[in-house]
This record gives sequence, structure tokens and C-alpha cells, in this order.
Amino acid sequence: MWLGWLTAAALCFALPAAAQPAAGTLDALRASAEITNDVSKGDVGAAAAAASRLMEGPSAEKLKGVFQAVRDLGRAQYTDLIYDRDYGQTEKDVIYKIDFDKAFVFVRYLYHIDNGAWRLIHIDLKTENDLPFPKDWAHIYPK
Repeated sequence: MWLGWLTAAALCFALPAAAQPAAGTLDALRASAEITNDVSKGDVGAAAAAASRLMEGPSAEKLKGVFQAVRDLGRAQYTDLIYDRDYGQTEKDVIYKIDFDKAFVFVRYLYHIDNGAWRLIHIDLKTENDLPFPKDWAHIYPK
């Protein structure tokens, strides 16, 4: 009888560990900082290449179009990590702010575990002049 209970207990404790994704390690902050620094320098090609290494699907040429928006904003004064959140063990949300001469640019990176490995699944650039965050990123604002 005890053997049955011990086996059942062992299975209960083993299942949650087995349910966790077996993903390699990813330093999302370092990867995001690398891309952000390339964007702040106006090096669209390097930013697209770094992002495409972390993504599955989109080519570097498509990503270059995403980063082209910063070309007309002047020089970057600084970059700053303003938001970093882990959603459990399978998702990460990172936002950097770049202070360009003409506007602030917020670069949002969403990471997710896909097929057992961390992937960058979305990059979003928004400009804002008045608020500390883009208006439509309401999940960041404290209530």
C-alpha cells in the first residue's frame, strides 16, 4: 500500500517538472539591448540581422523595414530599459526607450518558447512625444 502511495506521490511531483518547457537559456535583456543599440546608431542592417537570428520566419529584409522609421528622427541621445517582465517561464516582454532628437522611440520585444527554444516573436516600434509610454500599451501603466 505504501509503495502505491509513494509511486503516486512521485508521479505528482514529477509531472509539473515534466510539463515545464525544456528551453535553453536566453538572455532577453542582452539580446534586446544589442538590437536597441543598433537601432539607436541607425545601423538598420545590423539590427535586422540580430533580430532575425532570434526569430523564425521573417527575413532580415522585412525587419529592415520595421527599423527604417528611425532614420528621420535625428541622433540618439541615450537608450534606457524601461520595462522587463517574465510571464511565467514561457514568455518575456522587454521594452527599451531611445531618446532621439525629434521623438522618443519605444522598442518592444516579445519572446516566447517555441518548439523548446526561446524565440523573438514580435518587435514593435512606437514613437511618443508626450507620455512616458505609448498610449496603446495600457498594460504598463499602473492603475
